[in-house]
Amino acid sequence: MKPLHIYSGVTDTGVDIRFREKSYPIVYPTSVWGATPKETQTALKDNLAVAATMHLPLVLDSPGIVYHSGCPLLEPYFVQNFLKDIPSCTEVDGTSTDETVRKFFNTEYQFLEPEITYPSRQPVDSPHGALVGTSFGKDSLLTYAVADEIGLEPEMVYIVEQSMTYEQKHKTELARRFKNEFGKQLNILRHETGKFRDYPHLGVPYTEMGWGLQTTEYALELIPFAYALKAKYLLFGNEQTAAATYMDAKGRWTVHPCYDQSHRWTVHIDQITQTFSGRSVNTGSLIEPLMDMMIQYTLAHRYPQLAKYQMSCFTETEAGRSYRWCHNCSICAKMYLMCAGSGIDPTKIGLRVNMLEREYKRFFTLFGGKSITMTYAHTKVGRDEQLFAFYLAAKKGAEGELIEEFKASPLIQEAKDREEELYKTFCTLHTSISVPKELRASVNSIYEEELASFQI
Repeated sequence: MKPLHIYSGVTDTGVDIRFREKSYPIVYPTSVWGATPKETQTALKDNLAVAATMHLPLVLDSPGIVYHSGCPLLEPYFVQNFLKDIPSCTEVDGTSTDETVRKFFNTEYQFLEPEITYPSRQPVDSPHGALVGTSFGKDSLLTYAVADEIGLEPEMVYIVEQSMTYEQKHKTELARRFKNEFGKQLNILRHETGKFRDYPHLGVPYTEMGWGLQTTEYALELIPFAYALKAKYLLFGNEQTAAATYMDAKGRWTVHPCYDQSHRWTVHIDQITQTFSGRSVNTGSLIEPLMDMMIQYTLAHRYPQLAKYQMSCFTETEAGRSYRWCHNCSICAKMYLMCAGSGIDPTKIGLRVNMLEREYKRFFTLFGGKSITMTYAHTKVGRDEQLFAFYLAAKKGAEGELIEEFKASPLIQEAKDREEELYKTFCTLHTSISVPKELRASVNSIYEEELASFQI
């Protein structure tokens, strides 16, 4: 079989990547792309061409891929990110990690222009604010809220993913309402390169391959916005649980459910954005110190005006056609449980169905269910998170057949015996490495207030 061929170029509005005679542009507002130094535009083109397509030989069963462009400066970063993500992909796909790693090692990546184009050393002019990668999930909403409270004047950027069935429709409506209420415009980036992980578009069966570099890719794509909006910080909602791992069923491979969102990789992304901004843009996460329950609690308790815009569901199926919560997936189930466990009325974030009834048991790994969309739920931390949340929900009078089943099972005694341990794990301020040092004191003071108000 012949190798794949990727062509790329810089345009007046961004980057154009071409594959199989089709164009996949990344399109910026003219003022945003125009604010980006020319050398950086070319460097972004070379690096994004690889970040967006390096999985294609694996999903299209090709021996290699030829790039009609320059060698990317960040190739070693991409390789590490991709490798670390493979066990998570094969876990979801039900394929062999050994075989996939072998194929990746044997894949030939060829660059016809051997020269490396380095980004400009020109820094962002008078950087001061923050860009928040926004999805309207709890993590990005809390990140925005905290950044706003500590005076970072955050700007929201949403990158449209072509393969998410109904996501864009719901988030466009949320953005309209958000602007009407707060006067805040949502900056939107449309990248057709998202179709490289839209497998119906490519004509192949679904696979997780291609999603592992998403945050790394987004960070690069946000560099032009940093120049245009004079941002000093690029903030992602990477919480404490993003670092969780587990061993696969055979005990051979460590599975990172979301390696590109882990704290250690966020530090590497910080190196990347500094390199592409004349060392003027730092990347970090303001919510790293918190576990999921405290994130959900803090958002709904301290910032209820923002919590009502929350959309964590991927709305990938017909159940999500007409509303932003499908009420038929493990994410909806988890968010309902996080609210119930922290004493928050789930309707405050828009959930309309009691997901603690028996028909939703299959979404909770604590009861033997399986999560396809969140491999994190299969970690020990994920299991303990559900144990603690069900325990607190039961104590706080939440209703549902699963609450009654929990109270009648040995699980409630386990939770009682481990209450102090579980509290210290899920309701504490964890040490962080990705919160920018100069912001830690002000960020932690907000979380300390919320932890003090949390009722067990």
